[in-house]
Amino acid sequence: MWVKSVRRLVSRAWDARPWRPEHARLLWSQLAHPNRNYTAGLTDRDHLMAATEWLCRAQDVMPDGGVCGRYSLHAGWTSSYPETTGYIIPTLLALAEEFRDDRFRQRAARAVRFLLSAQLPDGAFPAGEMRDNTVNPSVFNTAQILGGLTAWHRSTRDSQALQAADRAAAWIASVQGTDGAWRRHVYGGIVTTYTAHASCWLAEFAYRGSRPYLDAASRHLDWVLRHHDPESGWFDLAGFTADDHAARRAVTHTIAYTLWGVLRTSELLGRSDGIAAVAKAAHEIAWRLELTGWLPGVLDHSWRGCVPYACLTGNAQMALTWLRLSQHTKSAELLDAACMALNLVQRAQPMFTSDRNIRGGIPGSDPIWGEYLCHALPNWAAKFFIDALLEKKRALRELSDPRARDVSSSPRSGAEASTTDMRIR
Repeated sequence: MWVKSVRRLVSRAWDARPWRPEHARLLWSQLAHPNRNYTAGLTDRDHLMAATEWLCRAQDVMPDGGVCGRYSLHAGWTSSYPETTGYIIPTLLALAEEFRDDRFRQRAARAVRFLLSAQLPDGAFPAGEMRDNTVNPSVFNTAQILGGLTAWHRSTRDSQALQAADRAAAWIASVQGTDGAWRRHVYGGIVTTYTAHASCWLAEFAYRGSRPYLDAASRHLDWVLRHHDPESGWFDLAGFTADDHAARRAVTHTIAYTLWGVLRTSELLGRSDGIAAVAKAAHEIAWRLELTGWLPGVLDHSWRGCVPYACLTGNAQMALTWLRLSQHTKSAELLDAACMALNLVQRAQPMFTSDRNIRGGIPGSDPIWGEYLCHALPNWAAKFFIDALLEKKRALRELSDPRARDVSSSPRSGAEASTTDMRIR
């Protein structure tokens, strides 16, 4: 057994390409200087700027306008990822407003053009990255892209984006089961409750509009809530695999997908039962974080940690959920949990490296050799981190001046910011 463990460690170390100086520095800093960002006195703005520059680079390395899925220490940049390119569009629009910089809007336009070229004839979008698949459709990925197209159309009134969004929504609704679940065109062929983060975009697109899409979102919400344990707050079937479901565990990434999807759908449909279910789970996770000062990357149905590493995407997503819920509950506990979760992401963000492929990105795991996207920096981690920092800024502004409250239907920051040191190309 020990021989297998040693081989696994050697293989994992080899995958990190530690003979490359910047890789070695990154690995060493996580071992020897895990709190360097804290001691250096870096601010939220420093972290926001670095993550933004990294996300822009992830788009610039792709010739098609899409955003590259991840940077791997083993293999470098991968390929454009339609799903995450879709939900990065609202982030780019928020950055355009935050920094009063139209170049982010131009980036969003490039992303939209890429997505329109990738849409399948039936209205769906493909699963996975472009180098792996361009023809097999995915419900979840199509829904994330629907959210991005909806945001773009609301901002620009682009008729092509609206038509593409309507075709995507129609396809998603057409493959839904009569009980509200999605069983076809799902990741790994596994039925999950984290598809709540698909139905919420149907509801968002249909808000004040198409009744069939609202009905489809409502059916899915009912189905997801049937898998909620009101005593513990746990949502069953929230993991990636059948083994996860049997063990009643999930990575915080998909737990947060489930909670945000239920919360946003419930807001749009006026469902207090869904908001209450999310609040129960969110308070339990906040208590876990407060108790240990750490959020394990995988939690079980009793909210116990199952792994020694953190899933940094999950941290950022949970911060967004806590910040959103704090608007409903006025809970200082949830606001504190959001700030603590983001501090843990900032702690792991590589800030002292000359490698532009690494600096400012958010690793999949902390430490970076953890099981979730080992030795990789995914674009969705940076996206959710940026969203959460902007939302934290809004929440703290509102806390200091209640008159500044943003009562818009979707979370975004409208704060003005100086752009004199904004070096985004």
